[in-house]
Amino acid sequence: MEKIIFYEIKRAIARKKVISLIGITLVFEVGTYLALSEVKTPKIEHLLAPISPLLWLAGVLLPQSLLLHFITISISSGSLSEEYEQGTVDFFLTKPITRFQFTLGKLLGGYILVSLIYLFMVTLALVFSFSFFGAQKFLGYLPELISTVLFSALTFYSIAFMIGELLRRSSLAFLIASSILIGSILIGAVLVFVAKLTGIFLFKAIAISLPSWGATELPFLYAQTIPGASLIVQALEIFPAIPGTQIDAIAYVILYSGISLVIAFLSFINRDIPKRVS
Repeated sequence: MEKIIFYEIKRAIARKKVISLIGITLVFEVGTYLALSEVKTPKIEHLLAPISPLLWLAGVLLPQSLLLHFITISISSGSLSEEYEQGTVDFFLTKPITRFQFTLGKLLGGYILVSLIYLFMVTLALVFSFSFFGAQKFLGYLPELISTVLFSALTFYSIAFMIGELLRRSSLAFLIASSILIGSILIGAVLVFVAKLTGIFLFKAIAISLPSWGATELPFLYAQTIPGASLIVQALEIFPAIPGTQIDAIAYVILYSGISLVIAFLSFINRDIPKRVS
């Protein structure tokens, strides 16, 4: 299975879409810190002064809002579907490996790549925050914050992986998974707005139950426990925050990821394997 894992990592890296997203990651991180460091107005400098020792959070959390999830969708949506499109599934299944092992290897390989890309983002965030803003504080929270980000990424990684297996079309799987991500974020924002107007708690409960909530909010909920980080965390949330707890977020990530992966594995194990999907 190790060979399948390494194969999946190399296969995903070779895709132009993934290479482009890694390039965007580099530009995104550099641009964020250059923008913060080059703002010289007295008002902005006054606002940044108290939070400058925590600006490592900018590069660690901001990709989590949207960019990281698009990266996970890009990688996982093509994991199985592109094997069907290229007609290579039969080749692997002639080897001494079960369908379960093949699927698990593909799943782990892509997820390891996602993790490596995110760790690259974190490394850039640390280098730039120290370079532009001096010594940083509360880095002891970083390992657990990284864990919450990678854990929350499982939601749309699993959903896209499932859709890619069910539809066996990489472009369509990417489009549908991306639409679910954006659609649930927008619907959640509308539901929160309606809840504020009506005072009906049910709308907030529905918003929390959408797949995007646990996937995007868990790291922010954890980051709010970092001393003095509430202001920067609020500034980094590009979508309206929906009240909830870390336990709620963890439960929904497990729910959506678990259901998606079970469906994906059952589909691959039990369905016929076509020679090639055109």
